[in-house]
Amino acid sequence: MEELESFLADDMIVYNCSMNDSMITSYNWTVEHYLYCMRGPKRLHMSVLLPITIVYFGIFVTGVIGNIAVCVVIINNTSLHTATNYYLFSLAVSDLTLLLLGKLATIIFR
Repeated sequence: MEELESFLADDMIVYNCSMNDSMITSYNWTVEHYLYCMRGPKRLHMSVLLPITIVYFGIFVTGVIGNIAVCVVIINNTSLHTATNYYLFSLAVSDLTLLLLGKLATIIFR
């Protein structure tokens, strides 16, 4: 609860967000106050951000390594050149493309 209360102070302004929806229209809120109360703080606390980043990085690394491994194994073994394995190969390539484009998008649109 104390950690949640620490988020209520944004640039030395304390927002009172304990109102219900019918009370919102009767008060003169600023845009920043409304967005803070409806969507939360602009930035996550480091204790929340770090575990999320580690999990996403782990998913990204295992996804890239696993999909590259599937592609290499199917390409190098001629006995795996079947219609089903070509389908798995195309799924691995599309998954790899999605992972890399997603990472590229997070770098560009920060």
